[in-house]
Amino acid sequence: MSPSLHPLHILPRSFQVNQYICSSCIQSPPRLWKPRRAVSTAAQILKDEDPKPQDFTPKPLARPLGVLYPPQAGENSGVDPRPWRQRRDDLFDYNKHLVRRKELTKQAAKPYFRDWSRTQYHNGKSFLSPARIFRADKSLYFPNMVGSTLASPSAPSSDTTSVLQDRISIVSVYSGRWAELQTQSFINTDKNPVLAALLLRQRQEEEGTPDGSSMLQKVEINVEPDWTKALIVRMFMGGIRKQRQEEDWRRYFLVRKGVTEEMREAMGMANSKVGYVYLVDWLCRIRWAGSADAEGSEKEGLVAGVQRLLEGWRREREEGAKAPAEKSVAKAGG
Repeated sequence: MSPSLHPLHILPRSFQVNQYICSSCIQSPPRLWKPRRAVSTAAQILKDEDPKPQDFTPKPLARPLGVLYPPQAGENSGVDPRPWRQRRDDLFDYNKHLVRRKELTKQAAKPYFRDWSRTQYHNGKSFLSPARIFRADKSLYFPNMVGSTLASPSAPSSDTTSVLQDRISIVSVYSGRWAELQTQSFINTDKNPVLAALLLRQRQEEEGTPDGSSMLQKVEINVEPDWTKALIVRMFMGGIRKQRQEEDWRRYFLVRKGVTEEMREAMGMANSKVGYVYLVDWLCRIRWAGSADAEGSEKEGLVAGVQRLLEGWRREREEGAKAPAEKSVAKAGG
């Protein structure tokens, strides 16, 4: 027997969809739907991409660091080069809004004190330095950065690429005094006297060169995105100059803009509060890298990498000098 039907006017307003409804359907009141507790996208990203720091153990670097393309002067200056018309078009481009939304969501997922809290585990070390330098054909590039130098703080910003090209460079990248001390554990004269002796010997060998600069150099990049901290550094630049030789003033950069999260990820800079050291060859390729405080044989690995690059540079210079002589002999013989 079919269940009885009730007319529409005796039913609750929430049931007034059809003209008649089965009585068996209204014997028990409908169960209210309670939405699950919403998990924010930021929290979900944090859960998926931010493992517990106490479970992390630094491992030797197994892949080259850097960007895919050779750096060019003027890149990553932090200045928007788009014309006004393109900025207007991008403002109303929905696809670009989605990309920007993902970037903001990723930034919101990062806790403010996350980098500081990670420093209590392994002193914030992200990876262990490789035992050997990366192969030249597999190495990636050190990106260009733009900032002011000790030589001319008030002058227009300078590019790091112009300093790194045609030189073997030991580049220190840090933000803050604590991170700077970490980089000094790799390159300081007291902490690594073998490297200091190598730098001094190379400088003495090339004192008679036309430009008077050494093939082997140390470069410091102080990244301060916060304008207040950058202002404090500028106020104390006089003291920073006294701690360095005058010929090294143009190799100290204060960078405020242009260092993006994508660039940090490419360079292995997982913690912004930690210092990093890179060995860069004359083509701006990263051949070796170190993070946080030097441990174990990392300092010896840096020295061995420098010696290996110096040998390769001398070999290329000798081959380059032989090539014109052979051409001239062949031309005279012909």
